[in-house]
Amino acid sequence: MGYRQLTQIQRYQIHARYDLGISQRQIGRELGLHGSTISRELRRNATSGGYDPEQAQTLSDHRRRTAWKWTKRLPSMIAAVVGRLR
Repeated sequence: MGYRQLTQIQRYQIHARYDLGISQRQIGRELGLHGSTISRELRRNATSGGYDPEQAQTLSDHRRRTAWKWTKRLPSMIAAVVGRLR
C-alpha cells in the first residue's frame, strides 16, 4: 500500500475524536490508519491554539505546494554527478 495524504474529512474525524479524549492509537484504529500517522498529524499541524482541521489542511496544502520537486531537479543532479564521476 502506498502513501496517501490525509483528507480534510479525515482531519475533521481526527479532531472530533481527539476532543472526546480518544487515544491516538484508537483514533487510528477507527479510521484505518496507524497510530503514528495520527501522532504525526497532530504534531505537524497543531498550533498553540490546539488542533484545527481547517488550519491543518491549509498547512498541509502549503507544504505540498512548496515541497522540493525531485522530478524536476533529478535529471540535472544525475547529469552533474555522472559528469564528476568521469
